[in-house]
Amino acid sequence: MYKNDFRYIDHVSDVMVEAFGSSLSQAFEQSARALTNIMCDVSRVDPQKSITIEISGFDKKSLLYNWLESVLLSLLVDNLALAEFNIKIRKSNGVFQLHGVCKGEQFLRNKHNYKVEVKAITYHEMKILRRRDKWTIRFIVDL
Repeated sequence: MYKNDFRYIDHVSDVMVEAFGSSLSQAFEQSARALTNIMCDVSRVDPQKSITIEISGFDKKSLLYNWLESVLLSLLVDNLALAEFNIKIRKSNGVFQLHGVCKGEQFLRNKHNYKVEVKAITYHEMKILRRRDKWTIRFIVDL
């Protein structure tokens, strides 16, 4: 069973997400899971299909933005609901790189309990914090 380590915080007309992990990669994985769960019930997604997402960013925030945008587009464009994530993050020549293996299945509105459409990921109030052995990511999605 895949553990949810995220929460939603009330925020005007948008949704603020806080995701946690013992590593930066785990916090990114939980961020993607939380994003998908805004739109549909991730507990109903069977990890039948595997895809690879490779993205980069000039810093951690741009990497997070690009990662979440890729997960969002998988659902909105490719009609693929992703629920399990295994990613690796590294920095090479000053650029952050993410390699992710993501599992999910074709999105079915009734099976996955469609909730709401996410319009966009935002940089507004985005934070990536490390305190001792715990990473916390905070971001807002536009509904």
